[in-house]
Amino acid sequence: MKKTLLIGTTFLLSSFAFSAAVLPTAQADIVSTADVVAEQQSGWNRAQLVEQLHRDEVREQLVRYGVNPDDAVARVAAMTDAEVMELTAHLDELPAGAGISVSTTVILVAIIIWLVFFR
Repeated sequence: MKKTLLIGTTFLLSSFAFSAAVLPTAQADIVSTADVVAEQQSGWNRAQLVEQLHRDEVREQLVRYGVNPDDAVARVAAMTDAEVMELTAHLDELPAGAGISVSTTVILVAIIIWLVFFR
């Protein structure tokens, strides 16, 4: 009985000791508020650009410029967060509101696509 208890206790304690070596450790970093806000803002701006590119009049204008609208959407999806932020930085400050924002966005995206694919 004592030998069985000793073997069982030894097995139990050794399994606890070796389980820590097998389990992965958790890693955590402090994330600043500015990083979180920038990431969310970039995602919102990217969604805003893609939404504008899906509008019928924008797609027609891109086709007139010789740009495939699906390529434009793919290019916006491939842009870095910094490029998206730069592209949409001053859209809300324009005097005429959303109409100019849409046209400015479309023109800028069309120019970027033209520079990337046709130059």
